[in-house]
Amino acid sequence: MKKETLTIFLLLICACASWAEPVPVGYYNRIDGLQDSVLKGTLKQIIRPHHAVPYGDSTWIVFYHSDRDENGLCMDMYCDDWKPFPREGGIPNGCNIEHSFAKSWWGGTKNNAYQDCFHLNPSNEKANGLRSNYPLGVPVKEFKDNTGSLRIGKIHHDELNEDFFVFEPKDEYKGDFARAYFYMATCYGRDINGKYPDLPKANKKNYEGWKIDNKDVGSRYAMQNNNYLEFQPWEAEVLIKWHRQDPVSEKERKRADAVSDFQHNHNPFIDYPELAEYIWGDRKHQPFRFATTDLSETQENAPSWSKVFRNGQIYIVRDDATYDLLGNKVDVKTR
Repeated sequence: MKKETLTIFLLLICACASWAEPVPVGYYNRIDGLQDSVLKGTLKQIIRPHHAVPYGDSTWIVFYHSDRDENGLCMDMYCDDWKPFPREGGIPNGCNIEHSFAKSWWGGTKNNAYQDCFHLNPSNEKANGLRSNYPLGVPVKEFKDNTGSLRIGKIHHDELNEDFFVFEPKDEYKGDFARAYFYMATCYGRDINGKYPDLPKANKKNYEGWKIDNKDVGSRYAMQNNNYLEFQPWEAEVLIKWHRQDPVSEKERKRADAVSDFQHNHNPFIDYPELAEYIWGDRKHQPFRFATTDLSETQENAPSWSKVFRNGQIYIVRDDATYDLLGNKVDVKTR
């Protein structure tokens, strides 16, 4: 697809911004009563099918809608020196695209994980470079010169008996990063059968999970390939702690809504924050029930319309009828 055609296509999606995509009615129905690996694997089945936004110019179009404040500045979670967006799709001065869940952790191939905007962020170039592919954590020694708003330094890995670098974001963004990690571990982790069908072979004949055999890749210290939890215990502890300390904010919800407008999937750990507790937290081994969550009304009261992507076009489904973006009723099979 030519760049011009792609840009027009993405702008058409934005043309229906007033239709900000809600969680479709019934989107999460299948997870009611499930637990542990089956719960996580079923969430993967729900969120994994989505429209992949091509990495690069198109990513910046998404950022213009997901990471722009009321003054037109790029909301950079890596640096306090925010720069203005020059235009829709334009790149703020000194910024680039950051994989918060480092691309080297699964091999870096330009697949859907590489271009998933739920974990991509606009970032100050220098802060991005210093962050490298380190995992999230609280550094205690050998601090790097602070660039941006990150703290970067080392902690000790008891099992490997090695020191390694981690990066710590500002307190108001810790939950945002944790929920992005939960999303990535779910969307691109094991399926309901315990397999990794989505990730590349990563230079191995038989790919069996995250890259943990290379000392230069941060996933060696943060990820594991032994079970559905994906994260090593220390990393899971950090993430669930930050998830609790920094609840979902209005900024984070608006960002997730904007990404959903383009990708047509959702981050379940923003829609239902309690889900993280059932997979990595205090409610492991308990079945998840909508009736016991504070957000149980989210689906019941959701608008009776949704957006769908068919044959290269976006359509609105409402009251069992289908409409194009101009409001014309059309005869398109969307189910």
